Amino acid sequence: MSSLSVILKQALSFKLNMTTDLNNQPVSQNRSSYMEILVISLLLTAVFHFLPADHPTGIAFAIFVLALSLGMILVAGLGQKPLNNWSYIFLVPALISAVADALYSSPVVQGLALAISLSSLTFFAFWLTIPKIDFSKVREFWPLMFIKETIWPLGSLAHVVSKMKGDRRLGGVAIGTILALPFLLLFAIAFSSADQLFAKSFSSIFQNADFGVYVSKTIRDLVVAIFFLASGTTMLTRLVDARKPAEPKEESTTLNQTVFVTFLALINILFLVFVGFQFAYFFGGQAYLATQGITYAGYAREGFFQLLLVAGVVFGMTWVIYWMTNMRQRWTKVLSLALIIQTGIIIVSALKRLLLYIDAYGLTLSRWWAAFCIILIGLTLLIVLVAALRKVNYAPAAKFAFLGVMIISSLALLIPSEKMIAAYNINRFLFDKDILANHKASLDFGYLHSLSSDVTSERVRLANAEWPADPTQDLYAWQTNPSSYIGQLKNEKESLKFRLSKIGLGASLSDYWALNILDSLK
Repeated sequence: MSSLSVILKQALSFKLNMTTDLNNQPVSQNRSSYMEILVISLLLTAVFHFLPADHPTGIAFAIFVLALSLGMILVAGLGQKPLNNWSYIFLVPALISAVADALYSSPVVQGLALAISLSSLTFFAFWLTIPKIDFSKVREFWPLMFIKETIWPLGSLAHVVSKMKGDRRLGGVAIGTILALPFLLLFAIAFSSADQLFAKSFSSIFQNADFGVYVSKTIRDLVVAIFFLASGTTMLTRLVDARKPAEPKEESTTLNQTVFVTFLALINILFLVFVGFQFAYFFGGQAYLATQGITYAGYAREGFFQLLLVAGVVFGMTWVIYWMTNMRQRWTKVLSLALIIQTGIIIVSALKRLLLYIDAYGLTLSRWWAAFCIILIGLTLLIVLVAALRKVNYAPAAKFAFLGVMIISSLALLIPSEKMIAAYNINRFLFDKDILANHKASLDFGYLHSLSSDVTSERVRLANAEWPADPTQDLYAWQTNPSSYIGQLKNEKESLKFRLSKIGLGASLSDYWALNILDSLK
């Protein structure tokens, strides 16, 4: 009996010591999960340190995005709760953008890839760990909780630390690490004295090192590690605690229908007058503009970007009205749709102006992406038009429009835009008979060489082509003939080799392809 009573007492004591923490899970289980998050955070910090820390572009950035996505999935799995599988759609623009970053070296593509990838992963991390909810029941993708926990994830980390501050094991790990540091240094010195090979390898780490650089990089990595740890802890506690975002209030406005109708009616009147002028331009063409003393190229140059601004303002204004009214009132809907249709005509006019401008002066990156932006605005306004006609509420329309914009924008990054721009301008220079006959335009060699290595194959094609006689009047000395141009490309090859030696995996596949192409030059 005495032995049985001892066993019962031990079992009771064990049960009382196994206090519970988050969602009635034992502290030991939570400790294990947090230690795993710590390991994942340190691994991600190591990936960050060796790949995109100094050169956050190219292949290095693509690998980092993949590692970050995997880390988020592993953290979510620690909660052992049902996940929102529909949230994986946010990975689509992130991964597409990462692939584009690895493929091309265009600064515009790499900048947009960075923005799209990180924002998509932020949405993925949040909605993956929200307690399971059907996609149809999600009212908005960016509730206040999303904004707070994304900007300041350290709250969850502080909460966990405060709950575990009395944990002897965690304290023991910290004390043991501190006590081991001087012995690690002592043993490293002893081993260096005992083995020349070890000493050479060990000393090479600090040889010719800038101590300030080491300190700054250590602080940077420490901040990154803490951010990863805090974000992972936030994901886990959000899932285990079943924290849900507050339900957004039903859209309402103190403004009555008369305000919206008056506002939209006045805007529509001005747009209607302007659209009338666009039809005169459409049907009258160059002859009509000539009678007004306006040149065709001047008309195009002075109009496109202003109309792009107008389309952008209408886009924002229409979505705000949709959010405030759900297009329930008849005249608000009618006037909003009329404004969208007129804006569609303005977008067509703007694109026609842009095409005229490109025909006269060539294609550039700013014109390429401006055209993409105005087309994207037109597509989103079309979504509003269809949704309003089908009496779809704002929330589902906004969700699908947001996802559509993210995916379309990331897919646009896969288009070799710089190469297409260079090919267009070079073909005009070499083959456009009208330009060659009238010397209306020349190839802008300076702009061509301001582009990235994405266009190297086109530069080599230009060097190997037969140039037109007297192609331009403003060539630099090395641009007077193909042989001089080949010499310039050889200089570019050496510059590219030096750049690749410095940035390593921060380069894109386009850089390596360009080097291979330049190596073929004789």
